[in-house]
Amino acid sequence: MNWTMLAEDTLYYAKDYLPDHRVVSMSGPAQVWDLRTLKAPYALSRRIIQSGEREGKTYANLVNGKQTDMIMRLTGKLTEVIQVIEDNPVCEGSRLTYSLSPAYKPYFNGVMGESYTYKGKMTSVFAWPRNMTCNWTPPSLPDSCRITITIAEETVVDGQGSLYLPIEVQQVNRHKVSVKRAIRIETRTGMLWRDITTLVPGIRLITTESYIRFVSVTTGLQLVETELDDADVPLSIEFKTHPMVTRVFTEEPTKADVFAYPNPSYDVVRFQLSDLNQGKYVLKIFNILGVLMKEIDIDVDNRRETIAVDLSELQRGTYLYRLQDKFGRTIRTKRIVLIRS
Repeated sequence: MNWTMLAEDTLYYAKDYLPDHRVVSMSGPAQVWDLRTLKAPYALSRRIIQSGEREGKTYANLVNGKQTDMIMRLTGKLTEVIQVIEDNPVCEGSRLTYSLSPAYKPYFNGVMGESYTYKGKMTSVFAWPRNMTCNWTPPSLPDSCRITITIAEETVVDGQGSLYLPIEVQQVNRHKVSVKRAIRIETRTGMLWRDITTLVPGIRLITTESYIRFVSVTTGLQLVETELDDADVPLSIEFKTHPMVTRVFTEEPTKADVFAYPNPSYDVVRFQLSDLNQGKYVLKIFNILGVLMKEIDIDVDNRRETIAVDLSELQRGTYLYRLQDKFGRTIRTKRIVLIRS
């Protein structure tokens, strides 16, 4: 793929956290994948912004919304990721810059039957924070901490066909991707490094993630990325969209919130609960006079919990929806409009 395509334009991607389980199931030639049912309450922009040149090579940032997620080295049609910015697994709420060795090629556009393998490491070293509460704090504070993540990624092109999105139709190749990561966390006091991986709460030593990606045959642009669970059932689907179709946010929400979509809606409404602590919540629907019309109990166990609620028994008009915690405290109250076809 020619990286200048992204540098010259702003793309928009949204994520559906309640996808149809059947939409990406088929591999093989001459397939049709219909993803026109995908929905999301908002989208983020994605751009490549040049940051400078050094020794005849161009460097750029991959920016999602307002947040830089990758540092890239660009040479003609060759794109390499040399650094990524990801969460700090030791001190939640902060992000670290990890250097990749060797550099990672993010755009693979092989034909059916071809494969691509990446094996490498990403490493970050940071001074142990004195003003931040971390997941684990040693008896005596070390000078620095080093996080090393070993990566083994295998991509196989196992399908080809037509992809239908809410905004476009394209000929694509289907990529089946497996990513295995192993993490090691070390602290240093003086000259001595000590492995503390097993001491940090919540750390999974080895993780394996599976994805299905759809890549445009003509441009090499990734149009869809589906995250799968252990049974190959879609957990979420990120898809290319357009700001005329989906609201655009400048960054992912980081505070407790609830989004109803589509809004206005006909009957079935999705509610995405964002950044809530795990536990029990109640979603209440009121008419404009404040009369309770519907109440739904929700068990939240992930940061983008999404449910679908059938409101077809309600008359058309404006309603209020309110999210409350198990103690009855209101988190958010918003408005939704119901219409009839």
